[in-house]
Amino acid sequence: MVDGTYGIYNGEAHKIGKNEKGELMLYPNSDSEIDDTYVDMYNIGIYSKVIDPKDISESYRLTSYAEYKGYKTFIAREVGDEYDIWVTDYAVAQKLGFDRCDKLAYNKMVKKSDVEVIVEKTPLNW
Repeated sequence: MVDGTYGIYNGEAHKIGKNEKGELMLYPNSDSEIDDTYVDMYNIGIYSKVIDPKDISESYRLTSYAEYKGYKTFIAREVGDEYDIWVTDYAVAQKLGFDRCDKLAYNKMVKKSDVEVIVEKTPLNW
């Protein structure tokens, strides 16, 4: 899944985010990009570096969802050749044969071939 916040940095898309100080953080796409400007702040193997928001030419959020039998559903996880999809609307859940999995949610495991995955791109301003 490609869900997340991204920014175009030096012509290439990278995951980005803000730290607790409100600074813009850039995450490498591969281990080969990690140099002495990146730090593993929490010693858990996740490297990032602070960058100036002006260094990002475009920023956006990618959100994926599955269209299942004409209904928009949330993709909770991917397991082999299936997706665990969720809805919050009781009537839709009843109609599509979903099971209650939470106080306000219903889910169903479906074959990947039975859904169309759609990725929405929402522009962001930093």
